[in-house]
Amino acid sequence: MTTIQRIFTQAQRELLAGVLNRIIPAEAELPGAGNLGVAEYVERQVAKDNSLRRLFNQGVAHIEIAAAGQGGAFLELSAAGQDAVLKLVERAQPQFFEALVLHTYNGYYTNPGVLQIIGYNPAEQVQPPQLLDTRLLEKQRQRAPFWHPV
Repeated sequence: MTTIQRIFTQAQRELLAGVLNRIIPAEAELPGAGNLGVAEYVERQVAKDNSLRRLFNQGVAHIEIAAAGQGGAFLELSAAGQDAVLKLVERAQPQFFEALVLHTYNGYYTNPGVLQIIGYNPAEQVQPPQLLDTRLLEKQRQRAPFWHPV
């Protein structure tokens, strides 16, 4: 069993889980990312990199501030209010928001439970891709180069 280096407070973890549920909400039999525990995955990834730590700590704080500007704590806002907060944060902190979405999707779509629900089994043998038919390149080979030789 590995221990997780904690970089968020419990309140920040709960906020992050709520945010992740808005990024990937529950749908049919698929759970929301926050309910699935993706916040723990995100925290593990962020803990590995000091610049990500700073980015995420500032980003989470920005979510809290933006939510207060919308009338309350993020988790107390309606779904529409939470989405409005996330849109504000996306515009104000694009680098954080991009990293947040990337880590959310990575954590969600590598989760064994999600892979099972969507019917993906990485252990199944996949046919190797077919090699390119080089005859398709003949027209291009006959063209004069459009670059300058160096």
